[in-house]
Amino acid sequence: MTGIAIVIILLAMGSGWLFRHLLLRVLRERHPDEFAALGQPTSQQLASLSPKLQELHLRFWKYLWGGKVFQIRDRLVTGLAAAALLADAALIVGVAIFLWHVGAAQPL
Repeated sequence: MTGIAIVIILLAMGSGWLFRHLLLRVLRERHPDEFAALGQPTSQQLASLSPKLQELHLRFWKYLWGGKVFQIRDRLVTGLAAAALLADAALIVGVAIFLWHVGAAQPL
């Protein structure tokens, strides 16, 4: 079961990155005002752990997880945002399964 959890984590991380990348691309091309309001983030910037980009990260995650992205009324944007959120949820589930199985394997 630990192996399945690792596969879920890896697939969720990869698909989450892909959906966020596509979402940023669609926002940049179809909704430049929304993209500019986000600070024009790139996938590389969102993947970075640099403290300089912390505000950019927070702005994007609040935009995505706060639901503001769904106010655009663009079906493609809505679909990509929902897919990115589902990938994030799958990542959380995968980590929870992994931790549960690793914890269950350890004797008290």
